[in-house]
Amino acid sequence: MKVEKSHTHSHNMNDFSGYLFATVVIWLVLSRQASAQETAQVSFIFQEEQSAGTFVGNVALASKLTDKVTQDVFSKLDFTISTNNYFVISPRNGSMTSKTEIDRESECPDKEVCILSADITVYQIDNAGQVNLYMFIKVNVTIEDINDNAPRFAPNMISLDTPEGNVIGDVLYIQPANDPDYGKNSVAQYSFQDPSNTFELIPKDSSGLPFLSLVMKKVLDRETRDFYQVTVIATDGGFPRRTGSVVINITVTDINDNAPEFVQSSYNESVLESIKPNVPIMKVSATDKDIGKNADITYQFSSRVSDKVRNTFYIDQKTGEIFAKTTIDYETDKQFQITVEAVDNGATQLTARTSVTLNVVDVNDNAPEINVNMPATGADILESVPVGTFISYISVNDKDSGENGVVVCDMNDDHFSLDKLDFTRYKVTLAQPLDYEVKHSYTVTIICRDGGQPTMSSSAVFVVNVVDVNDNRPIFTEATYFGNVMENQRVAVPILTVTAHDFDSGEYGRVTYTIEDAYSRVFSMDPNSGQLLLIDQLDREKTPRFEFYVIARDNGPGRLSSSAIIIIVVNDEDDNPPTFLSPIYFGYVLENQPAGTVVGNATAVDIDTPENSLMSYSFLPFGDDYQSFSINPSNGIIRTKEVFDREVKFQYQMVIRVTDTRKPEFSSTCNFTVIILDDNDHSPVIQMSSEENTTFVIQYNSSVGTIITTILATDGDDPNSQNSQIQYYIELGDPDHLFNLNSFTGTLTLERIIRAQDIKSYHLVIKAQDNGDPPRVDTRQIIISINGTFPPTAEAGLTTNILIVVILVGVTVVLGVAIGVAICLVRKIDRERRRNLEAQKNTEDKMYQVKEQDVYKNIGVDGEIEDSNSNNLSKRNNKKEVSFSIEEETDSHNTSTGSSHPLTSFKGGTDRSQTHSTNRPANSSNKLVTNGGMNIPVSQCCHSNQEKQINLKRTPQDEEIRLMELLKRNGEDALSESSGNSDPSDSGRGGSEDDSSHRGSGLDPARAKLLAPGNYKNHAVVARQGDL
Repeated sequence: MKVEKSHTHSHNMNDFSGYLFATVVIWLVLSRQASAQETAQVSFIFQEEQSAGTFVGNVALASKLTDKVTQDVFSKLDFTISTNNYFVISPRNGSMTSKTEIDRESECPDKEVCILSADITVYQIDNAGQVNLYMFIKVNVTIEDINDNAPRFAPNMISLDTPEGNVIGDVLYIQPANDPDYGKNSVAQYSFQDPSNTFELIPKDSSGLPFLSLVMKKVLDRETRDFYQVTVIATDGGFPRRTGSVVINITVTDINDNAPEFVQSSYNESVLESIKPNVPIMKVSATDKDIGKNADITYQFSSRVSDKVRNTFYIDQKTGEIFAKTTIDYETDKQFQITVEAVDNGATQLTARTSVTLNVVDVNDNAPEINVNMPATGADILESVPVGTFISYISVNDKDSGENGVVVCDMNDDHFSLDKLDFTRYKVTLAQPLDYEVKHSYTVTIICRDGGQPTMSSSAVFVVNVVDVNDNRPIFTEATYFGNVMENQRVAVPILTVTAHDFDSGEYGRVTYTIEDAYSRVFSMDPNSGQLLLIDQLDREKTPRFEFYVIARDNGPGRLSSSAIIIIVVNDEDDNPPTFLSPIYFGYVLENQPAGTVVGNATAVDIDTPENSLMSYSFLPFGDDYQSFSINPSNGIIRTKEVFDREVKFQYQMVIRVTDTRKPEFSSTCNFTVIILDDNDHSPVIQMSSEENTTFVIQYNSSVGTIITTILATDGDDPNSQNSQIQYYIELGDPDHLFNLNSFTGTLTLERIIRAQDIKSYHLVIKAQDNGDPPRVDTRQIIISINGTFPPTAEAGLTTNILIVVILVGVTVVLGVAIGVAICLVRKIDRERRRNLEAQKNTEDKMYQVKEQDVYKNIGVDGEIEDSNSNNLSKRNNKKEVSFSIEEETDSHNTSTGSSHPLTSFKGGTDRSQTHSTNRPANSSNKLVTNGGMNIPVSQCCHSNQEKQINLKRTPQDEEIRLMELLKRNGEDALSESSGNSDPSDSGRGGSEDDSSHRGSGLDPARAKLLAPGNYKNHAVVARQGDL
């Protein structure tokens, strides 16, 4: 509806009231018109996780809009979709495709049915170019769930603790698995793996809580087994089935259910009456099968033990060792009976008891006497003396006689050896090397025992002093010392101190420090304290790190030394400005890209450390070009702020400055040029200004190659790019291949000689297509009329008829004779075979029947015939058969004007009908595979299993072609001069190609229905010749 608005420059109140009234009237009219429009609602089903651009449905077909309007009206309709994140619609044909990959679990969490809606508005453009609202279409798309999520436990490993001594039927709870899918694709069942058969999985808790229950089937005993590992597996009900599992580690904790147990039920030991106090006599030991505090054992005397025993002995509560408190007298007490208890430290203490019998043993009265004689040099021994060096002389004497006077001596130190000289004399020698740094002196104990019962012993002690020698190098406390110093720092600044130790004594252990001479101009080392000083200013950018050796030497003979590494890291000072790597940078962006598209970046570097090299990027306000872009101040990435049109401006220049954020006075600049790249955003435009320029007349006697016209199209894209390179094609209207259109020059010429049946008007649809990706096209219709008639010649016609009669008679005679001879030969052969091979014939007939069935079974999904004996089968199949296949009409460019029948191919019999296709690129994806007398389309083999997938992969262009065919059936065919004549008549020149395509098959209505133009599925029909 077009409304004229009048404007005035009057500022009085009356004019304002008039304007307000006109606005209200316009709004009411538009509201009534919008409310009067037709509203439709359609529904589609769409499977989740499909890639963007997948076909959803055609709202024009689903709403039956195509049944209500003609092709001319439909071509002036425009489809728009309300803003949404899921779908887009073709404005020309109403085909909806997915805008992005849709995840049902994200869009409709916890919903049984997931429906995404979109509002479609249909506008009609009238002849004046005015846009009017035509109708509303409400689209509801049900998103079908697929099994794209596996059940999942969180976490995938669980650790549980449970005490031993449980009751059968006790329950451990775990969280169930989660599967975001819905319905049968969600968790369907749980399975359980328990090698010990100790637990049982109950998928649902009786209390209704959302937990899985592990029920104990046995009583747990930690002392028997303290760990179990089971696995719970969740399986969903989708296809293919998906699973998830969780490993459950069950640790059995201890309770105090075991009392201590003594290693022996009773002990019987002997003790000398001469035993010293606090010397261990014996040890009792107990164990506890529990763990932790429950197995922590304390030893004690029983409360029933007498006071005399308690005053004579005591027991170590931790070790169980029994000691004497005082001396023991054999003449007073020959035996002691002691009850010892072992008590654990559980919450409820458990106790074990054992009996200990101590028998007192009598000893002799005199102990051996020992004399130690040292050499004149004394007991001072150099640590460097060799093994075997003499240390001292030992003599021993026992006043007792007999066995009680036989003395045997021993030593308690492995560094020395006691060598027996005779029955009463020994010498002490060095058995192991000495080390002053390990031990300065050794206290040596000589123990001598006699042979009495009980044995008496005595001991002697002497001290060996070790004298130091310079045998140790200084050792640094660290292998590597680390220090830090600021660049440009003043000199004489202490950096670090090194320390080395020498285990030698005196001057042998005094250490002096030095550093490598190569670094002495930068650093100085105090030789006594080990302090390192800075004596020269440093530049981190030249030398960020120093690494050198420090040597420590002692002051003993030979000046033993060692070394360590000193690493000095020079800390950075912000003393360098940021600089660009190049003075000029270039960035590129495709036109029509949305704002925010990355163009490029200008990279600057600051040789200072990262904390001192923080930079900020910005545009300098030179010119206006920089206002169309934004720059990230932290990384220099440049993005667009608007949508660019290369045809308006293709180059932008800016100046970028980078600044040190800590020191703004440190900065540098560079030039940045943005080149706008061409996008295929202009369609070719065929240059035809009026209807007179679209109608052309040629004479019937025009020669081949006659130029009819030249098609010229222009393209507004970059003339140097493929986007503006145009090619020309005949889209429709030339089923007989009468014309040729040069795809590069656009010159339309006569392809062949004009025949009598060619004299008519041709409505050619010319297409101009650029080479962009995707390509853009423009189409125009031109009319070519062929004028003139062929004058009939009676004499020539009569001569031709006589010649045809003569030829037919001759051919008939020859064929009759040949057929007669053939029949005689066949009958003769048949008689001989019936007499000699009757039995063999029956067997071969059966084999033939089996092979005939195998032919139909062995056609694979890829269209190949798997029967290896197909050649033999075709030789024996003497029955005349005819096969034909109807291929789906996948591209309207392969269909002749005036006929929408699919192509039909015949093989076998005597049918000589042929099919012709236009000189266009063929897009048909169906092909025939041949076995014997059959032609079978490849797509037939797997159509039923993949029909749904094929429908989903149909592109919007396929839908547009299909829609245009439907509209042709509803509207009048304005392009055909003979469309009004439905009764095929004889023109005197024989039947036309359309007529033969309608009447040449001779099929009954049932078979003819298979050849209907609207049938989009592939069919293969095999019939015997007699059935046609």
